[in-house]
Amino acid sequence: MEIREGLPDDLGRLIDFMELVDHEFVPPLSLRPGGIFDRVSGTLAKVDSNFLIGESNGRVVGAVGYRKNWNGIEEVMGEAYISFIAVHPGYRGQNIARLLDRALAKKLWSDWMTHVNVTTWSTNPGAYRMYQQLGYVVSKTLEDHRGPGVDTIYFRKSFK
Repeated sequence: MEIREGLPDDLGRLIDFMELVDHEFVPPLSLRPGGIFDRVSGTLAKVDSNFLIGESNGRVVGAVGYRKNWNGIEEVMGEAYISFIAVHPGYRGQNIARLLDRALAKKLWSDWMTHVNVTTWSTNPGAYRMYQQLGYVVSKTLEDHRGPGVDTIYFRKSFK
């Protein structure tokens, strides 16, 4: 597998990939303001944001979107936020998320970021477990934020 930075020409491929995993997000990405198109086009190959794309034999098998100088709530110099991370269902269990996370940490560190933040929800135990295994710690929990019994959980990792 190769991991590379996203290019403007990746727009269609990233949209297709997000549509594949859309139903796994709460709420689905397609139902959020701007939908999938705005999420990809607003992040792809920008000065302070982009995607790292994991490819195998020309197929997108994983991707992580990020924004620099943002913590998920407000602008914070030296911090970054993961706006999207997913692995193709047919390629899970192969440490692709770990490889994407390592590549992202290397990229962000080289861009002078000292922390990275990400959110998930309490009904997604797989993501919760993955973030903990990757060294993220819970920094904040918003109870019932995504609906009754569905908490939003903020994770944070330091590169120091």
